[in-house]
Amino acid sequence: MAIFSSLASFFNRHKRKIIITTTLTISAYYLVNQFIIKKFRDYQNALRQELIFKQQIKQRFIQTQQDCYYTILALLPVLTSPIIEHLPVELITQALRLKKNNPLPQQQQQVQSSSGPNNPNSTINSELTADNLNLLDNNNSNNQSKLNVYLNKSKVELWNILKIQTITRTLTLIYSISGLLLVTRLQLNILARRSYLESAILMAGVKQPTNPNINSHDNYIVEQSYLSLSWWLLNKGWLNLNSYIEPIVIETFSNINPKTELTIDQFNLLLQQLIKQINFNFKDNILKNLFPNNYDDLIETILNTNPSLTNQLDLPDSNFTKLISETSHIMINDTYFFNLYNNLVLNGLSTLIANLSLNLNHGNGSTSLLISSGNLKDDTNTINTLNQTKSFKLASYLAQLSIQNGVLIDNDNLRDINEFGYNDDYDLDGDNLTKHLNEEDIEGFINNLANNEGIFNKSGNGDGNNNGNNLSGNMYLNTLNEVEELDDFSAGIYSNFE
Repeated sequence: MAIFSSLASFFNRHKRKIIITTTLTISAYYLVNQFIIKKFRDYQNALRQELIFKQQIKQRFIQTQQDCYYTILALLPVLTSPIIEHLPVELITQALRLKKNNPLPQQQQQVQSSSGPNNPNSTINSELTADNLNLLDNNNSNNQSKLNVYLNKSKVELWNILKIQTITRTLTLIYSISGLLLVTRLQLNILARRSYLESAILMAGVKQPTNPNINSHDNYIVEQSYLSLSWWLLNKGWLNLNSYIEPIVIETFSNINPKTELTIDQFNLLLQQLIKQINFNFKDNILKNLFPNNYDDLIETILNTNPSLTNQLDLPDSNFTKLISETSHIMINDTYFFNLYNNLVLNGLSTLIANLSLNLNHGNGSTSLLISSGNLKDDTNTINTLNQTKSFKLASYLAQLSIQNGVLIDNDNLRDINEFGYNDDYDLDGDNLTKHLNEEDIEGFINNLANNEGIFNKSGNGDGNNNGNNLSGNMYLNTLNEVEELDDFSAGIYSNFE
């Protein structure tokens, strides 16, 4: 009882202090809980959401670059088929084979589709025609007509044409594929950035001004039409690029004959000089052929893709016009764009030279005919160990260029190249070709290219296995796609919110 009475007495004496202290304690607890702790939790949630949002941005960026890659793979046959058809190295090779197998006077070597049993030359013509049927796909009359043109030329003329067209085709493919990759990256990252901004605005809770004249379907049409502007490069641009490249190739290689011996470094230097001269003389023209920057080219492209949007070009505030203007501004006014494009072209050339080195030194102990896809840097040591001082005849280089063209244009041909490239019937050793050339015959070269026809027939026509559903890529495109500067460029476009 004494304890309780003392506690009661203590409480009565300090009643006021206890009430004030309790009140302050409870108030402090609620204050800390409601404001400080809650603010801390809100801050934690905000950080968590920011991290999630940044991760989403990163994933979306990575997905955009993957979309670019698969878009290029799908468009690759569309781009390369007309280039192969325009520069028919294989057809010229067929004409050379016919001249070798049928050493007849020039006027008798022309294949006449109208030859019959009453024709005194019917035996000869039927023999040549039968050979053509084995060489040409499905007895295409157009190809036969083109073959007749080449059969009317001498072997020396055919060889000179073959030399120029093989090198021109290689460089045209490298320039065109590099341009398509870079422009597609630019376009898709611009569209992805627009989509990201719309998502960010929605997440921030900001109400966007609504435009009754624009809906999601119209935006979709505009974006698809914007992407379809690659029609220009796929149908017109590559041909103009070819017209810039071919005269310089003729000038550079006019005095180099099939028997001229060059080291890998010498051949590489010739091609690098070609590229420098092309870029110096035609820089502005090259950019104009990667994307339709001027009005006339835009009109032609839109009329062939989506004619209903031609009126949008006269509306400076339309989304379509804004997309085109931004793309043109980056390509024309930004020197970094052309420098990056040049880096991609040189990267393609480096991959080409690496494969040429491996193949031409095949007889010296190299074990692979193709560098590892996308690992050019990793294969540098292997390439450096090869004999870089050994000389090979130009014919050897051209035969290898034809093979590498097959790799460039195909999505799924690496297995075929490896199977075809190393066998007893097809010796890539330069000495073998040298032997044939010393006999004043190009049988080795012709056989090399003839064996490569299957690759072009499978991939160069835009059909067969390249249907877009089984895209495995090729080593050149994979190496180009992994250029670090390309990702930096894409990130710069993606994060440009001006």
